[in-house]
Amino acid sequence: MLGERPMLGREHAIGHPVLTDASTGLANRLHFELVFSYVFHGAGRGVPLTLVLAATSVTDLGGLRVLGEKFQSCTRASDLVAYLGEGRFILLLFGSNTSGGRVAADRIETAIHGLTPGPVSIGIASYTADMKESADLLEAVDRMLRVAEAAGGGIEMPG
Repeated sequence: MLGERPMLGREHAIGHPVLTDASTGLANRLHFELVFSYVFHGAGRGVPLTLVLAATSVTDLGGLRVLGEKFQSCTRASDLVAYLGEGRFILLLFGSNTSGGRVAADRIETAIHGLTPGPVSIGIASYTADMKESADLLEAVDRMLRVAEAAGGGIEMPG
């Protein structure tokens, strides 16, 4: 029976070698894509879904590990934080709107302040009814990140 054994949470999944980025200790791209493809369809049924994409210039293993710990420590247990590679981190905020994404981005910016040699750029985008494929939301958050990068860093979101 399901109730006889405790459910395994993100602490179990994060750490599994297939689902974990070795350099940061966070979820890896595969883990993110699996979860995101599943929860994207819930957003179409009225559950808010927001992505926060952060880009840093940190690429050394020690720095990535520290950033991974900082990202993990400033997010909710229900959030998925993943390292995508090349200094990019993504947060999947299930049940959060754009304002919640801004709160998460502010926490990240505060947590990693002074740990990166260059500026940190953060893009935020939330699911909208015109998004038919998960790629639409990924493209939206990537656009916001590019705006932040063009501005020399900071946080960008629609509106």
